[in-house]
Amino acid sequence: MATRQFSRLIIFTAAFAFTTLLLFSGPTVSSAGKADRSAPTAPTNLVVTAVTDWSVSVTWQPSTDNSGKFSYRVRITNLNNSTYNSLATVSQSQTTYTAKYLARDSNYTFAVYAVDDSGNKSADSNIASAHTLADTTAPTGPTLQASVLSPSQVQLTWSKSTDNIPTNCCNYGINLNGARITQNVNWLSQTSAVIRHLQPGTGYSFSVTASDFSGGNATASNVVNVVTPPSSDTLPPTVPTNLHLVSDNSCAEVWIGWTEASDNKDSEANIEYEIYVNGVLSPLPVNSGVDLDFVYGTAFGDNYFTIRAVDKSGNSSAPSTPLKLFLWPC
Repeated sequence: MATRQFSRLIIFTAAFAFTTLLLFSGPTVSSAGKADRSAPTAPTNLVVTAVTDWSVSVTWQPSTDNSGKFSYRVRITNLNNSTYNSLATVSQSQTTYTAKYLARDSNYTFAVYAVDDSGNKSADSNIASAHTLADTTAPTGPTLQASVLSPSQVQLTWSKSTDNIPTNCCNYGINLNGARITQNVNWLSQTSAVIRHLQPGTGYSFSVTASDFSGGNATASNVVNVVTPPSSDTLPPTVPTNLHLVSDNSCAEVWIGWTEASDNKDSEANIEYEIYVNGVLSPLPVNSGVDLDFVYGTAFGDNYFTIRAVDKSGNSSAPSTPLKLFLWPC
C-alpha cells in the first residue's frame, strides 16, 4: 500500500512540473521562421566599358535587398577555353569590376548577380560580351654584357626584359653570329649563361632575344663582340672511370658518381663533366671539379649514362664506360 502511494506521488510531482514549465516558458517560435528568405533584386544594365589584350572592365546598376547587406558575384566565362572561367566577388559599394589576366584574343561573356548575408541569390543580370585584343606588343630589349672565361668559354649576362602584360614575360634565346643556338649553353639563371666549346683565338658576336610567352613578339638585345684567347693545349683530359649509381630518388631522378679525370694543363677543379643520357647531353648545367652529379633518365626501362671530361680549352675526353640503370620516369 505504501509503495502504491509513493508511485502516485512521483507521477503527480512530474505532472505538476511539466504544467509549470508550459505556463512560464511562453510560446516558442522556430528560429527558421525568422530567417531572411528574400533575395536581392537583380543587377541591371551590365555593360563593357574597356577592353585590352588581357583585361575587360564592366559596370552595372546596383541591386537592392531588404537586409541592406549583400555582395556581388561576377561570372567570367571564356567561350574558347573553359579553363579560364572564373567567379569574382565584389563588395556592395562597388558597381564596377576589371577582370585581369584574361586569355588574349578570346571571346568572353560576363554576368553579375547579388548574394545577401543569408545566402539568398538574385537572378543574373543581362549578359555582356567582349573579345580580348591580340597581344602585338614585344617585350623591352635586354641589355647584354659578355665576359671571356677561358679559350673555349664566354659568359653572357643581361638585364630582365619587361612586357605590357606582367605575367607574359619572358623567354630568352641566345644568338651566336646571328643564329640561334641551343647546344653547349650552360644556363646559370634566367639572365645568365655560359657558352661552351668555342674555338680558341676566335672572334664571336652574341645577342639575346627576349620573347613573351605568346611566342610571337620578340626584341633583340644589343650585339656584343668578343675574341677568345688562343690556346696551345690540344690534349684532352683522361677518361672518367668507375661510373656508378650513388642514389636513386625515384621517378628516374638519380645521383651518379665517378673517379675524376686529370689533365695535362688544367687542375681537377677546372675540369668539367658532361653527362650523356641515352646518347644525348643532359640539359642540366655542366659542373666542374665534381665527382658526382644529379641527372634524370629519359626512357622507360633501361637507361644508359656516360661521362666526358672537358678542359678549359674545350678538349673533350672519350666517353666513360656506360652505366646501365633500369628507371621509370613518373
